[in-house]
Amino acid sequence: MAKKANKTQEQNSAKFEKWVNQQAMKEALRNLKSRFATGDVKSMKEVSGAYATGMPFALGLSYETMIKRFHNPGLLTLDDLLTISDITNTDVDVIINIAIREAKKNHIKRDISNLLPGDSETAD
Repeated sequence: MAKKANKTQEQNSAKFEKWVNQQAMKEALRNLKSRFATGDVKSMKEVSGAYATGMPFALGLSYETMIKRFHNPGLLTLDDLLTISDITNTDVDVIINIAIREAKKNHIKRDISNLLPGDSETAD
């Protein structure tokens, strides 16, 4: 079953979580914002590592999903990138550029040569 595409503001709001140290979360987000602004964030792993206990709650992901996606940026969704932009108050283009750059490094080009006519065949 597909996820509902349009969330309400209430559905997309993080709830209080006793495991999250609010001061540590505030500091982690402030630090990430500063690091995005200065170009110091080179890997999306750095986002998940900023405050690993609280960041999944801020992103609305499970810990396992957060680690899986941020360690392989090709798996990040547009919603993930927009959420990072929202919670760090960072221009989404900055975040997208980092994610794309890292995903390109990890990408293996797909070989579709078996789906195309061979060199000896001519086009009609």
